[in-house]
Amino acid sequence: MSQVYATKYLARAAASAPRDLANAALAKFTAIHPTVLIYHCTFVCDARCEMCSNWKRGDRKSDMSLEEIERAFSSPFWRNIENANVSGGEPTTRNDLVDICRVMLDKFPRLRKFGLNTTGLTPHRAIPMLTDIVKMCAERDIIFSFRVSIDGVGEMHNDVRQVPHGFDKANETIRAMQTLQKDYPFNFGISTTIFSQNLDDADNILRWARGENLDIVFNMVRFTDPMLGNSDLADSCKPVGEEEEQMRQFFLDRVRIDPLLDGQNYIYMHYADMIANGYHRLAPCPFQTQGIMLNPDGGMFFCENSEVVGNVLDTDPGEIYFSPESQAHRDYIKNDQCPTCLSPCQMNVAAIKQVVPYAKFLARASREKRKHRHVPTAARTANGARETSLPPGR
Repeated sequence: MSQVYATKYLARAAASAPRDLANAALAKFTAIHPTVLIYHCTFVCDARCEMCSNWKRGDRKSDMSLEEIERAFSSPFWRNIENANVSGGEPTTRNDLVDICRVMLDKFPRLRKFGLNTTGLTPHRAIPMLTDIVKMCAERDIIFSFRVSIDGVGEMHNDVRQVPHGFDKANETIRAMQTLQKDYPFNFGISTTIFSQNLDDADNILRWARGENLDIVFNMVRFTDPMLGNSDLADSCKPVGEEEEQMRQFFLDRVRIDPLLDGQNYIYMHYADMIANGYHRLAPCPFQTQGIMLNPDGGMFFCENSEVVGNVLDTDPGEIYFSPESQAHRDYIKNDQCPTCLSPCQMNVAAIKQVVPYAKFLARASREKRKHRHVPTAARTANGARETSLPPGR
């Protein structure tokens, strides 16, 4: 099923390449309608993660109702959205999640990829909801991709998420989705956020994921109040010193060992580069010119470093987005925040829309692989390439 998904996604990306190039060129001179959206449908969550504080600001009363969501997404402002992702908090805590997704599929005529993030911690709720969303996307021939968050194996995951038996609960959701993949072509896997607490378990997580035939994405912890509400956790969660170098080597190992065209390697090289160069960003980001985010209460902001620039319940989103004040704030973000931003959000989308940076990455990744092959096995192990005994890449 993963090959079917990859083939379909690349085919649609190729078909839209002329429009992507035109949009990228136009965006250099004027603001264009967004093509990428991340909608946090709620901050209510069934986990109490050590590295995220969104659950502390969860307030169901302030979440937009289904009627308000439908009214907001009825604006022509959203007509060019191609990639949309539903996040949280935990989306499956909303009883109307399937209907929310249906509204988004209805209102975004150019949508080609739809995604969702979940803890998978309440399988009795998550499995029926996710199954309905998978079927709905299949019926509409929309590519669907989602991941269950796994931040450790066994008790490590339970400790990070602060949920008793959380690993077993998430695994129940995972197994159900693997079974569903036999009947429907959607992309599924797990995602792991690496930070000081679970850094030593990273290799163990990777080994477990491959043993379970699960695609896995590793994310480096980052601290941003607009999106995660967690800037106050930096002192306790951010790897420093030797831990920081350990993390850099882990990401470099992925680039050196995993298949060259594995899309996540682009992100892993980005992380390794930023750790090595003092957090100077080299990778492109679609949110600079083509992305937008939406909060549970209708607050609209440009990216995870942006302040809220308006509320779609009070003002048409197009009026908010294209206002001189909003665009001035976006320029400020580009100049002040982007140069040191760790965010991987939709970076692979940026790679498709901006070919040159991705071509440069492929050249660099190839060099890393060649250097790795010419280092004796014992030396590779001593230098942190801890994967030599693991199964082949996914």
